[in-house]
Amino acid sequence: MLDQEIKFYLKAHVGKPSIDFRLSDEENDKLFAYLNENCETVDLDDPQSQLIIKQAFKEYLEPVGYILFKIINNKIRLKVFPYKIEPKDSVNLPSLLEILKNNQDLIEYDYKGNKNQISLPKKLKDKIYNFINKINNEEINKKELARFAVNEFLQLKDHDIVIIRDEHIFVKKLDDKYKRKVAENEKETIANRYNGIKEEDFKVLYDDYFLEEESKNFFYYSAKMFVQTYLIEKKIDNQTYEKKVFALIQSIILEQLKEAFEDEDEDFFLGFSGYVFRKHFEEVFGHIANLILEEIAISNQYMMEFLKYYSLNIIVIDGRKYKVPELETEDGLKWNVISMLSIVKIYIKIKTSVEALKKEKEDINKKIRSLYIGDKSPLEYQNVVNAEKERLTQKINEHGKKLERYLDSLDMIKDTTKKTRLQVEIYNIKDEIKKYREEKKRVTATAVGKTMISEYNNLRKDLDNITRQLHREEKIREQNKAAYVSIKDALSKALVSKKVLVP
Repeated sequence: MLDQEIKFYLKAHVGKPSIDFRLSDEENDKLFAYLNENCETVDLDDPQSQLIIKQAFKEYLEPVGYILFKIINNKIRLKVFPYKIEPKDSVNLPSLLEILKNNQDLIEYDYKGNKNQISLPKKLKDKIYNFINKINNEEINKKELARFAVNEFLQLKDHDIVIIRDEHIFVKKLDDKYKRKVAENEKETIANRYNGIKEEDFKVLYDDYFLEEESKNFFYYSAKMFVQTYLIEKKIDNQTYEKKVFALIQSIILEQLKEAFEDEDEDFFLGFSGYVFRKHFEEVFGHIANLILEEIAISNQYMMEFLKYYSLNIIVIDGRKYKVPELETEDGLKWNVISMLSIVKIYIKIKTSVEALKKEKEDINKKIRSLYIGDKSPLEYQNVVNAEKERLTQKINEHGKKLERYLDSLDMIKDTTKKTRLQVEIYNIKDEIKKYREEKKRVTATAVGKTMISEYNNLRKDLDNITRQLHREEKIREQNKAAYVSIKDALSKALVSKKVLVP
């Protein structure tokens, strides 16, 4: 979550990466204020958090150069250096081509039954990257070097696409006729739905990316980028929204795709963005509706004015009457800003509280687990220790009583042989008692301290309190959920509709 929020912030507030990228103290403060508001509090002393932040900046700036990165006095300090070597001039290129040649039996041609698709499976990809990651004799974009080597070995054309994924390297070969020229009279027809490209050309590419875990927030961040850029910052009016909303969202998806696949083929990805947008149309507008409702929950005046448009019913523009989309559910229930405001505020407040409580519960559970000894809680472990101490104490007492009896009998025995035998028994009993005492001492030393027991008990109490509070909050959320979903669905429906001319 942290890395995605950093990348979103940089894309939304900085734009495309640049070799001149700098982060002033003021920009540092703004970034961390945003992160603390939108995800867990960022602990800059935590090595794991530092690593995540560094990796996010590295990936953001990777297209233009490599970085030197430090966090000093709670401030990010970095400098971007341009790559000095083009992949075609790399001294390491011959070695990469040799790796591909020696492992070409691993390459899967006609991938998934399509002659224009090739896959270099993970085993081969790992061989390539094991070599690339060790390169220290030139300053080069290593990912572009890998892509160029694959291009060279497979003798691909400029418009062919090479996509480096976690599980494999995927190649989509596109011949010169892959994009059919769309005639002028077809511009507004189905022929131009995907920029003239066949739908089947996108399917494997789509499946390859959007079924992976890393893509699960793609549409949320696309919607968030639209709301942040065009509603919160630019404050477009309802007329502009109606005219441009679909094109603006598709342009955001286009840029997201080009970044995700690290390819600049505008024609192909323009078509692909249309394909992706169409498949996730309702999901995108569902996210937009939620984000807008979150804004009115904090009394964003612009957003409330924006939503009042949907209660106007009839408007007049240039002397012509138009029927405005309404905030109406499928069963005919109508909403307006006044009627929805209290419900939305309560629901969002409770939703935020539930998320915070879940996070707090998760943190407490982690702390509790850190106190475990093996698979046992401190109390369970202490009970095992106490039971073992009790067992050893009983053994010591039993042998002690036996020793007393034998010692009392020793003075009464006159037979030398019997006396010697009894002395041996006494010696053995004493030795056993000594062993039991040493074992008891060892077991006692393994007992957990009072401080740990107290900490564990306090954490358990905190966990019980939070669980009860969470149960109450979730109950309130459920009571308001139906009304909130009704509002969100009505808003989603209105957001994809346009005013219509009244006859």
